[in-house]
Amino acid sequence: MMQIPGTNGYGPMHTAGYPPGGGGGFGAPPGGGYGAPPGGGFGAPPGGGYGAPPGGGFPPGGGMMMGGGGRVNYRGGGGSLFAVYLMAIMLPLFGVYILGAVSIGGVMVATRDGSTGQPSTAGVALMMILGLALYAAIIGVAIVGANKLLKYYWENMTIEGKACAYHGTAGGLVSAMLVPALLTACTMGIYTPWYICKLKSWVYSQIDVSGERLQFNGDGGGLLGIWLLGSILCSITCFIYFPWHHNNLLEYEWNNTTLSGRPFRFQKDPGGFFGMWLLNTVLVLCTSGFYTPWAMSNAWDWEAKHIG
Repeated sequence: MMQIPGTNGYGPMHTAGYPPGGGGGFGAPPGGGYGAPPGGGFGAPPGGGYGAPPGGGFPPGGGMMMGGGGRVNYRGGGGSLFAVYLMAIMLPLFGVYILGAVSIGGVMVATRDGSTGQPSTAGVALMMILGLALYAAIIGVAIVGANKLLKYYWENMTIEGKACAYHGTAGGLVSAMLVPALLTACTMGIYTPWYICKLKSWVYSQIDVSGERLQFNGDGGGLLGIWLLGSILCSITCFIYFPWHHNNLLEYEWNNTTLSGRPFRFQKDPGGFFGMWLLNTVLVLCTSGFYTPWAMSNAWDWEAKHIG
């Protein structure tokens, strides 16, 4: 389940919206977002998701900037994200696949019965074990990759002009999310809102903003209605409703987030998101997924510009 960055993304780990990517899973990616993408934002991603100069928001002697934009800035880009995506996810997955295919093929040839041409019983058992090991390796690569995306997302974010540092590890991510992931699977997805909120809470606890800490205060019960209604409407509209659903998820996330007690406000703009999301989706499909890092980066940038 890689919804991670920002945990943005709406999927298993703000991982979200743009499947490889995301940000697959419950919609975007691990760290903002539900979905992506992993970090900020719901999906994946996080995550994550799609302002004014650094230092905007809470100026000395002033109040909190409202209305969206300026307080949170995303500095990353598709090119640099592509390098992370390639090195942390695509190449390791390709290596695991090649190693698994060669190992299973070798066992099949070595244990093949000369008269029937079929592998022996011991060979079949060994191939099954290798298959399970291959599956576990793919999950491991996905978790490590999601954590790398979360790190990229948050370390390319500034809040009130202050740089963010992400201290989460792949092991910590597994420890925090193993039980919620199992509960989500055992309840056929009903536990998803609680999974999302626990993921957000853990990711935010790993963020340092120049000595200050982010805190996510949402809970699964508060998110349940938003998630359930949005999921139903996405299903019956063939995902045309997704931009509205994604905006509602982002609003819930950021309106339940504080920095040392100072609240955030997300300014919804489903119409603006729709155009960006549609173009990105077309480009991802037309490039057989190659454009995914740029789509994720566009989504995270859009999200940052709507946080005040």
